[in-house]
Amino acid sequence: VFRLLRALRPLRVINRAPGLKLVVQTLLSSLKPIGNIVLICCTFFLIFGILGVQLFKGSFFFCDGPDVRNIKTKADCLADPRNQWLNRKYNFDDLGQALMSLFVLSSKDGWVNIMYTGLDAVGVDMQPIENYNEWRLLYFISFLLLVGFFVLNMFVGVVVENFHRCREEQEREERARRLAKRAQKLEKRKKKLRKVPYYSSYPPWRKNLHSVVTTGYFDLGIAVIIGLNVVTMSAEYYDMPEELDFSLRVFNYIFTTVFIIEAILKAVSLGVNRYCVDRWNQLDIIIVFLSLAGIVLEEMESDIIPINPTIIRVMRVMRIARVLKLLKMASGIRSLLDTVFQALPQVGNLGLLFYLLFFIFAALGVELFGRLECDEEHPCQGLGEHAHFANFGIAFLTLFRVATGDNWNGIMKDTLRDQCDSSSDCIKNCCISSFVAPLFFVIFVLMAQFVLVNVVVAVLMKHLEDSHKQMEDDLEMELEMQRELAEEIRVQKEAEENVPFVSTQPI
Repeated sequence: VFRLLRALRPLRVINRAPGLKLVVQTLLSSLKPIGNIVLICCTFFLIFGILGVQLFKGSFFFCDGPDVRNIKTKADCLADPRNQWLNRKYNFDDLGQALMSLFVLSSKDGWVNIMYTGLDAVGVDMQPIENYNEWRLLYFISFLLLVGFFVLNMFVGVVVENFHRCREEQEREERARRLAKRAQKLEKRKKKLRKVPYYSSYPPWRKNLHSVVTTGYFDLGIAVIIGLNVVTMSAEYYDMPEELDFSLRVFNYIFTTVFIIEAILKAVSLGVNRYCVDRWNQLDIIIVFLSLAGIVLEEMESDIIPINPTIIRVMRVMRIARVLKLLKMASGIRSLLDTVFQALPQVGNLGLLFYLLFFIFAALGVELFGRLECDEEHPCQGLGEHAHFANFGIAFLTLFRVATGDNWNGIMKDTLRDQCDSSSDCIKNCCISSFVAPLFFVIFVLMAQFVLVNVVVAVLMKHLEDSHKQMEDDLEMELEMQRELAEEIRVQKEAEENVPFVSTQPI
């Protein structure tokens, strides 16, 4: 027990990281007002659990042996010493077992196996018969519809809603910052509009070039070229003929030349400093540099100057970055990206909380399940070469697999084995408490699959909503600025009209 408590040490990090501490406090305070929804969840689980015990208690046993075709009862099974009368790991023999089976059902992982086992069940000490009672299907479907789809998602929704409600104070501060930022932007725009345009001193040829480069048609033409480049990159495949390889290489040279010309035209028309300040233009420069580097390395490849083929492969893969040039053409995609970047600090704190959760449960898993083995004597349904708790690294990956919902019920089933070593000095295949193992997986699945993932999605959706508000504020700011400028022009004209005429001729 004291060894297990060591795994809680990483929680001390929460006090050292203010952002993480704020997220944890908000999450904990959001869990307080959800007593009613927890009560509803527990009520549904209890109702279906008690009903499941009444329907299926003692009827999930089956005969396992070399030949079970003519066996109908437990006595028939045990008449052959080679046979065994076994029980399913997920059964409804008592309320605890029923609740565990229902939780696996509600997670929608492996629920079909439990349902068909229920359909095949005949009775106590009776061998199952395929599709013995198909009406029992209603029990499992009703539970999935009511609890799996409705009640659990309602629980998650309430947690997320309370999470946002607890962030109202932070949102007020963010709103105040947004209003101050809007005022600054408005003032900057006004100053910019009153200033003489930077291209007013350009010679005529450069002004014409500037007007061409800044039009939407120029961007549309570049977008079409990028689309054609994507098509040519998609045409490459393994063991293609030399003619196609040569054609694709020529197309690569053409597209690279077009991108270089685009960068030069923009740098000349906007000015090098103004061109390099923009982040999207910086992306263009990086893409041009990578394309040139890839061409140079491909041309230098020879027996005299050997180039590592991995480097050439990496440079070819880097060509895919050209697709990113399309992002700057679409304002909707850019606003989505801006939303993601704005949400990164808070999502980063939630990610750190995720890491702590995985770290603690991986350490617990190594201590609890690290000595379990899978072999012919102890076959496994979830644990194996790529999923076990023998060391911390694979335990971390196994928990990630559990968090994605991939056969986590099989992994939990393997930890509940009956044939194990219960001695205190056990070295391998040690027994685990039938209470601790389900508690470990149920808590982890609840926190990882149901709560934290949905909170991350909720944070992203909230920032997306804020970005829409920001776009509306920008539009309103633009209209307000135009009204103010129109008012200034009108006042200026009226002032010029009201100036009295003064003759400059001598009397």
